[in-house]
Amino acid sequence: MAKYYGDIAKTAKDLLSGGFNYDHKFAFDTKAAGTGVSGSVTQKGEAVSGDIKVNATVADQVLDIELNQDAKAKVTATFPSVVPNGKLSVGGTVQDLESFKLSTSVLAGPFGIKADVINYAAPKCEASVCYALGSGVAVGATTTLKAASPLAYTIAAQSKQGDITYALTAADQLKTFKISAVAGLDNKQTVGAEVTVKKTATASIGYSKKMDSHSLKAVVSNPVAPEFAPTLSIQACLGNLIPKTNATLCAQVDKTMKYKYGVQFSTKL
Repeated sequence: MAKYYGDIAKTAKDLLSGGFNYDHKFAFDTKAAGTGVSGSVTQKGEAVSGDIKVNATVADQVLDIELNQDAKAKVTATFPSVVPNGKLSVGGTVQDLESFKLSTSVLAGPFGIKADVINYAAPKCEASVCYALGSGVAVGATTTLKAASPLAYTIAAQSKQGDITYALTAADQLKTFKISAVAGLDNKQTVGAEVTVKKTATASIGYSKKMDSHSLKAVVSNPVAPEFAPTLSIQACLGNLIPKTNATLCAQVDKTMKYKYGVQFSTKL
């Protein structure tokens, strides 16, 4: 059951677009005495970037610190007990105070509410609400408020009946529509489809399968038109081929055989 707006249509997002990464990346993480340390190095084209992160619990607060290759530090403090049935957090880049964001989330009965306020100099508010109607049905909306900018909003609905999850999203002031259906064939296989309409229409179908510590996912997208011009995206997750290391391989190719790919490694120390 969807608790927050972001949970609506999440099943389709996870299957059809989630996890596809065409950069090359190595990441590690470790934890000792309740403090987590992680880091990564990413190659995107010819550009190389990196970061290191520290996660620690101080009293009842959670502190996250991230330092990137440009020596810019991002600090986020989360307060789980300040908001009943929710949490409050504040954070941003130390060298850019206007980047700081105040975020809160709360569950109140069938309602899940989230709100973010960004940039104190020129405030922008992003807010969302989800209402769980019961029987696997949830509806929700999200909006962005910013001075001198038109109101931006998205509405969505989801229904989970048995092993099938249906979802409908209307975005861009009702100019973009997405409708999806995802079915669990069993506890290891999932299949789904989505149609996106924005001036033109695009259809996507996907299939995923879990195999012990490995998984495989394939998605085909094609314009809804007489011309057959598919784009195939494949993701393979390989667990523990190297001790304590998972590998993810992603590749995408279109009708003209133009392709891109990425390989990511994640190690637990």
